[in-house]
Amino acid sequence: MKKAGKTIHLSIESRLSDVALVGHAVRGVCACSPLDSDVYGEVEVCVVEAVNNAITHAYRREEGFRVEAAITLHHDRISFEISDCGQPIKDFTQPRNLEFDPAVVSSIPENGMGLFIIETIMDEVSYHSSNGRNTLCFCRYFSPPQP
Repeated sequence: MKKAGKTIHLSIESRLSDVALVGHAVRGVCACSPLDSDVYGEVEVCVVEAVNNAITHAYRREEGFRVEAAITLHHDRISFEISDCGQPIKDFTQPRNLEFDPAVVSSIPENGMGLFIIETIMDEVSYHSSNGRNTLCFCRYFSPPQP
């Protein structure tokens, strides 16, 4: 069994204006990890995208609900659990193959890139919904994971 890491728990109301607080906390925790500082921004973007998705899609931008984030530093990785009690993600297991020309701004999708970004940057991503609680889990290893 792997040794448990050190965890910080955050809880914000479902207001997009509060998401930056979670982003700042992520950067702070990253600074306490062996991650290279040039990766902090990538990790922050993933967590902010996940929290934004919970507010925008699970709660349909309605205020008055909670979004919770758990950030854990393990000996070999940093992991995140973003939870809400809104509408679950219906098509999480469907492949996200975004096709667009990044040189043509008008071809870049306005929506649907959050999970794609998270899956591209993070080493492991999973999602589960049980008893009205939805949780998106993802992690980034400090060194590439060994097969």
